[in-house]
Amino acid sequence: MNRLFQWIQKIEAFLLAWSIIAIAALSIGNVFCRAVLGFSVSFTGELSQFLIIIVTFVGLSYAASRGRHIRMTAFYDQLNRRWRKILMVAISGLTALLMLLLTWYAFEYIATVRFLETVSPVLQVPLYLVYLFVPLGLLLTAIQYGLTVWRNLTSPDVYISYTQKDEYETTVVGEL
Repeated sequence: MNRLFQWIQKIEAFLLAWSIIAIAALSIGNVFCRAVLGFSVSFTGELSQFLIIIVTFVGLSYAASRGRHIRMTAFYDQLNRRWRKILMVAISGLTALLMLLLTWYAFEYIATVRFLETVSPVLQVPLYLVYLFVPLGLLLTAIQYGLTVWRNLTSPDVYISYTQKDEYETTVVGEL
């Protein structure tokens, strides 16, 4: 499991880092061309949109792997460690299943886009190729949540991701 987690982390980090660097370079290059050279590069906006799709959906998995996803813990924080663990397994398991379902729907959508032979307006890139990053990100997210379930089932501690322990701290009212 550790090897799988590390492999996924490397893919995510590579895609996220280079996508963000490319977005910045495209934006800066286009601003330079407009301000200094007097023309705009037409494909930069479209390519940046493609990269934002990558950052969004691969970033979803990356956030889940770091335990940085949105959590509403008002009820969860009131539970003892045993029930927090049970709830974390249930939440992570259901989220993994939801991500798998969304992956399925994303593939169905991509099949439709491919059938319609939809291409981007400027670069003429088949959009199904760009949209493949949506189910990839959703599938990686499902794997991350599955790994969280596995970690919680095989460890005595409560984990909010495969490597991140729950940092729940009790505060004594008198200390406030």
